[in-house]
Amino acid sequence: MFRLYLRHKCLSVGLNRLSSSGERCDHRMASTLVIVDHNNSNLSKVTLNTISAAKQIGPDVSCLVFGTKVSEVVQSLSKVKDIKKILVAENDVFKGFLPEVLAPLVVSTQKQFNFTHIMSGSTAVGKNLIPRVAAQLDVSPISEVTAVKSEDTFVRPVYAGNALQTIKVLDAIKVLTV
Repeated sequence: MFRLYLRHKCLSVGLNRLSSSGERCDHRMASTLVIVDHNNSNLSKVTLNTISAAKQIGPDVSCLVFGTKVSEVVQSLSKVKDIKKILVAENDVFKGFLPEVLAPLVVSTQKQFNFTHIMSGSTAVGKNLIPRVAAQLDVSPISEVTAVKSEDTFVRPVYAGNALQTIKVLDAIKVLTV
């Protein structure tokens, strides 16, 4: 389903994995999937901001690139530091970035790789896609995050930007726009 680009070898992160000493690790480390915003040739600046926010959550950051003829976008993304995986879904069905088509792709990606966070930029694509993904995962979406306090605590504007709200999210999977 995907072409997977690994910058370097890394262990898969999940429940019940083995540590380097051979002991069982029952805790789950944060892993973030960043949905890449692009125009099939150029990476958007919003995506770079989203990747920076994802790095504040934890070091395990992966990116999902979908569309048609996205090789230039993947090439640009491969130059960004600290991205562990670049997942590429290239097909004509993704032309137009319709959220009805993209939401099942993002949900199946989350289930396959067990991401704890899914992030997208606060763009038209992100604002249409994230609520659908959250609904399919049965979690609450968090919109327009302006700061990451910890892996489960975020700051977002309320009252037309006149106040800031700090939210602690208890859902196992956090789905948000930045």
